[in-house]
Order: sequence, then structure tokens, then C-alpha cells
Amino acid sequence: MKIIKLNKAQFDYLDYVLSEQQDLSSKLKIKIENQFVYITIDDDTADQIRDCVGEELQRVGFDENYELTPEGIILENLIDLFY
Repeated sequence: MKIIKLNKAQFDYLDYVLSEQQDLSSKLKIKIENQFVYITIDDDTADQIRDCVGEELQRVGFDENYELTPEGIILENLIDLFY
């Protein structure tokens, strides 16, 4: 099991990305403390979330010049956090 610490913007975007992935969302143990969200998950779920976030990064994470968009920055940070 691992604990992932997210800020509100990261959690909100993760929640948006996983909104259609109820099987993944249901595996998250969420604890909100102060201005942070702590998610407890197993390694397999972390891998699945990272894959899902990576697909979203490919879809919306880059502009026409292949520069990161603001969404892309959040998504890259999420991928790093779930490693």
C-alpha cells in the first residue's frame, strides 16, 4: 500500500479523469486533511491510475507546438506521484 498526497487542484483533476472509471474510483481510500487529500492505494491500482492519466495526457496535455498545456502539467505531476 502507498499513500499519495495531492493538493486540491491535483485531486480535482484526478477525480475528473477517473469519473468514468468507477472501478478505479471505488478502490481509493480518501482522507482530507487541511488543504491536502491523501489517497491510500495498492501498487496495481496506482499502475492503473497512472495508465489512465497517461492516456488523458496524450489526449489533452499538449498544444499544437507540443508544449505542455496547464492540464498537461497537472497530469504529468499526477503520473509522477503515482509512481
